[in-house]
Amino acid sequence: MIYIFDELEKVDDEYLKNCEGSLSQERRDKILRLKTPGAKIQSAIAYMLLRYALHCEYNIDEAVLFEYNHKGKPALKDYPHIHISLSHCKTAAACALSESEIGVDIQDIRPVTDRLLRRVLTENEYIKCKNSASPKEYFCRAWTIKESIIKKTGQGIGETLFKINSENIKDVTIYRGNNYYCCVTEVNMKEEKISIGAL
Repeated sequence: MIYIFDELEKVDDEYLKNCEGSLSQERRDKILRLKTPGAKIQSAIAYMLLRYALHCEYNIDEAVLFEYNHKGKPALKDYPHIHISLSHCKTAAACALSESEIGVDIQDIRPVTDRLLRRVLTENEYIKCKNSASPKEYFCRAWTIKESIIKKTGQGIGETLFKINSENIKDVTIYRGNNYYCCVTEVNMKEEKISIGAL
């Protein structure tokens, strides 16, 4: 199941303070290191989505801890059989749970430069993007596909995005939100939209 929260504009510092007790110490420390209020809120919401998902699917109610593999991919320290992936952007956050390796990415649709297109897209994707009705939508969709694959495998971004052709990736589920795309590396994965009151 994939859980999406797309009301980040409704979340403020007051919410962040109220949910502090539900965050693990590790997550609180991470949030303290983040520089902007928006980044702090995004990180907190992603963790709260994870807590919500774990409660719904596994009846797990404690503040879970992460461990990381040699590539930095997070896993649940006390529940290695549950595979997780978290993502957030300016307007939304996503959490995916699975019994097997999984990756999720969520990105806002926003204007892109030619330089960014060249850095991220294959030549074939670049041509399709430039000829599409909405290059920024094409790019955002391609980016979320690529990054969800990278997050599933635990690779670093580096030059990897450029090497993945999103046109050839079929075993994913793509959601189009109000102004974002979200991609998860499982076919026909069900989505649940979560409101602020549920977290």
